[in-house]
Amino acid sequence: MVVMSDATSTFVQESQEDIQKLNNALLDLEDDPESSDAIETVFRVAHNLKGNFGVMGYTSASNLAHAIEDLLDCIRDGELAVTPERMDLIFSGVDLLEQMVDEISETGETETDPESTIAAIRASIDDETAADDSADDGETPDDNRDVPTEALADAIELEDAEDVYRIILELEDTGSPQVDAMFVIDSTKDEYDFVRTAPEGEAIESGEFDASFDAYVTTAGDVDSDDIETFYEENRYVDAVAVERITDVVVAEQTGETADEDDGDDSSLNHSSNEVESIRVNVEQIDQLYNQVEEMVTSRIKLRKIIEGSGLVEAEDELEEHGKITASLQDTVLEIRLVPLKKIVGNFPRVVRDLAREQDKEIDFQMEGVDIEMDRSILNELSDPLMHLIRNAVDHGIESPEERERKGKPREGTIRLVGERDRDRVSVTVEDDGGGLDVEKIRNKAVEQGIMGEDEVKLLDDSEVYDLIFHPGFSTTDEVTEVSGRGVGMDVVNQVVRGVDGSINVESEPDEGTSITLMLPVSVAIVRVLFVTVGDETYGVPIKNIDEISEFEDVTVESVEGQSTITHDNRVYPLLSLGDRLDVPDAEHTTDDMVVRIKDSVRQVCLRCSDVVGQEEVVIKPFEGVLSGAPGISGASVLGEGEVVMILDVDTL
Repeated sequence: MVVMSDATSTFVQESQEDIQKLNNALLDLEDDPESSDAIETVFRVAHNLKGNFGVMGYTSASNLAHAIEDLLDCIRDGELAVTPERMDLIFSGVDLLEQMVDEISETGETETDPESTIAAIRASIDDETAADDSADDGETPDDNRDVPTEALADAIELEDAEDVYRIILELEDTGSPQVDAMFVIDSTKDEYDFVRTAPEGEAIESGEFDASFDAYVTTAGDVDSDDIETFYEENRYVDAVAVERITDVVVAEQTGETADEDDGDDSSLNHSSNEVESIRVNVEQIDQLYNQVEEMVTSRIKLRKIIEGSGLVEAEDELEEHGKITASLQDTVLEIRLVPLKKIVGNFPRVVRDLAREQDKEIDFQMEGVDIEMDRSILNELSDPLMHLIRNAVDHGIESPEERERKGKPREGTIRLVGERDRDRVSVTVEDDGGGLDVEKIRNKAVEQGIMGEDEVKLLDDSEVYDLIFHPGFSTTDEVTEVSGRGVGMDVVNQVVRGVDGSINVESEPDEGTSITLMLPVSVAIVRVLFVTVGDETYGVPIKNIDEISEFEDVTVESVEGQSTITHDNRVYPLLSLGDRLDVPDAEHTTDDMVVRIKDSVRQVCLRCSDVVGQEEVVIKPFEGVLSGAPGISGASVLGEGEVVMILDVDTL
């Protein structure tokens, strides 16, 4: 990937955002062709894309965006109707623009040739309409050069000591007049208070001017025409310039009187300046900052161990203050890394629309709560799993219109993506009102594929049966489609979600639909953990999961069907020996003297360990590769001395 300039990087980011806006606005237009808001939004975004491509010198992309804009203009004027075929054509053009932006992002250039798509779009515009449009233009570009003073007066709110100038610009012959013109206009906006051009901006962007155009600007009184001429003569795109001061005329139009140039006082202007409230920061810089915070957390652990027992009270106080500062910095950095869910699901409406058309299905796709924010690294991991759930819902969840009618359901199915936040956790649910999961079919397939025995699978309740779809390679379909296969790939979804300390819940009802909810952390894991020993090994248990710590001799252990249990507040808790569950060497030769009871909201269970040796805030690094999603382990942490400690995932232990 090439290193892009700041201007190109900004252009790519803004173009990607505009293309997503355009896709969603087009979907709104397709859903409601009479919506004036939808068509205006579509037209405005397409126009913006065209201008940006032109200014950056990507002529072929600008030409394609221009063709799309012209087609949309005909729709806006009522000359062409919104039809599925016409919308397909527009969407294909938008897809091509997206492809070209991706190429620019990768190489700084685009090699895609859009001429065939441009020709198809132009052909779809009625010849008579195009001829009428040409006839309606009426004037040559030069006819639009002189702007009535009342139009300028309406556009300008003059302050004291401001002058208005008309600047006549002639451009060099570089072969790209509209691109050069846009650079000149941008330079003008940077230097002066820009009012308008003649011809207007749209005509200049389209190249509808004869090698020259006029710009109207306002300046403070300490700038004269010589300064303006010098500024433009130094511009590499400008061949000649003339300046005409027209303040008197404009002021007269505003006040109804003739302005006296000498009437104003000599006081300088108090222009209010807008404070910069946001800046663009490269994500690599944010990641680097976060890595440094992680190192500070690890360093603090090492410092604490050095200071403990030293008797240096002042040092302990300073370390405590250091901890507060680190925690505050950590919170700030985590907030910076938060990104709205809509960043990764913004293109989902378009995906559903295209898949539904491919399968001749009628689907109403809805998104709610997509403004909730999550850590960027978690969102990056979540993109593909959510896409898979959406494709599954279209392919296997929603029935064909005919089948839905036979069931007494509306022809149009509904798929909803809903995001919700509850303190430090986020839930993202994909639900449909389709056919639902067939419990018996899943049971039979599990036996057929050798996942479970026939007697064993009969003992599973429905929720446990639903979990079988996450088994690697499991599928209830005899033929996997190109879109999806319910079950095929769900093991990857489960693996990714578990890898970011998340969980999955599945609910389904026959002929009513399926709901799959992903429960995820808001931010990456810097958490306070309790360190426990099992034999000679040390493990960490997140403190947020712990309800109570007891000595083994203070609890009463009973055996229920061969399982050791502890009763607390009339509730029975299975007692798991960490030594046995984690297969710790020589664990049977050690004494398990401590019991850790887990919160009921996490899992109704107690853990037996050798000892409890303290607590600390640590950085949890999720495992990757073959260890990713390993049951019972959520990741690892490196302590101050370089010791690696496994962090337990109590839910899957």
